Amino acid sequence: MKSEIVEKKKLLIVAGETSGDFYAASLIDVLKKYGDFEIFAVGGIQTQQRDVTMLCDSTNWAAIGLFEAFKQAPGLFLVLYQLKKFLLKKRPDLIILVDYPGFNMRLVHAANKLGIPTLYYFPPSKFATDPASVADAASSITRVAANFASTYEIYKAAGASVEFVGHPLLDHAKPAMTADETCRKYGLQPDRPVIGLCPGSRRSELGLLLPTMLEAGKIIHRRYPQFQFVVPVIATEGNEVFGVQKSALHEQLSASGIPVTLAEGKIYDLMKLARILLISSGTATLEATYIGTPMVICYKVSLFTEIQARLFYKLPKFIGLPNIIINRMAIPELIQHDLTPENLAEKAFELLESEEKYAQQKRDFADVVAHLGEPGAHERVAEMVVDLLRSRKDGK
Repeated sequence: MKSEIVEKKKLLIVAGETSGDFYAASLIDVLKKYGDFEIFAVGGIQTQQRDVTMLCDSTNWAAIGLFEAFKQAPGLFLVLYQLKKFLLKKRPDLIILVDYPGFNMRLVHAANKLGIPTLYYFPPSKFATDPASVADAASSITRVAANFASTYEIYKAAGASVEFVGHPLLDHAKPAMTADETCRKYGLQPDRPVIGLCPGSRRSELGLLLPTMLEAGKIIHRRYPQFQFVVPVIATEGNEVFGVQKSALHEQLSASGIPVTLAEGKIYDLMKLARILLISSGTATLEATYIGTPMVICYKVSLFTEIQARLFYKLPKFIGLPNIIINRMAIPELIQHDLTPENLAEKAFELLESEEKYAQQKRDFADVVAHLGEPGAHERVAEMVVDLLRSRKDGK
């Protein structure tokens, strides 16, 4: 049952990257039903479309590795400085952080010094590589909203005030169109099977992964010329997507020589339509898992970032979220030097040509989804917000 409406309070919501922006925006929609909040926000395209006061656009904040982070650092430190000034001046009643831990944990520490409570949605998750980060997060964040059952257990053991809210993709990752409607919308031929190429939402991912996916597509198309390909991206009003000119993407796809379409929006419908997905490691792999489309997970970073990672970090056993959640290689992964067009095409052939491997991956999906809780994650987070604000009012 929804908590009683609270009196008007000032909230600051801070989200980085595409998935965080999407979840922050949809959380704002839910929060508006719980009270007359004045919401200030740092976010991207989705957040900007809500009834909020935008403080900064985080659309291009995505960075992978030390070198990429260095390029982003000056701008991010300036934003952090400005947000600290904002905290001093406006004194929001609560800060809601969504993912993006490298930046948001600095904001948590700044809020602590000012006595401003924090709620972290999609909290820091460096469990295997840096347990100290989790210990710091558990002791610093006022309330943690855990999205996975395993995350809840780890934060609980670390002494955090944590609640298992589940994953919001259970509410959002739902196709809305039939296969025929999806084909008509994007000019695809309904009598030909589709392979989805999903290189991720960072500019660096487009640069490093999309060429390999297209080359793998050529190999697949030579064996199976009936297949058509689609590259799903978020819908944007401007001339860019993920910091890349759409015209340049269209030219790149056209030059590949295979039937491939750049499709904006309706990503879940396109995932459902596809026979298989060649997909970048990230939140999209969980969305594909819930939708039920078998996939090959792939990832690649710059050589400098790879060297830095191997020298300074304990690398995880798996990179794909579904595999991490159930702690086994249920979905094939190709990373770094193993990610070649030939290897990617071969993994695709294994799924396309083996009914057992295709069916087994679908069975494994059920194990992953069981760790994601129940629908209604945003509502549970909104309840936590109301409870925090009420507790602060009561001096608890």
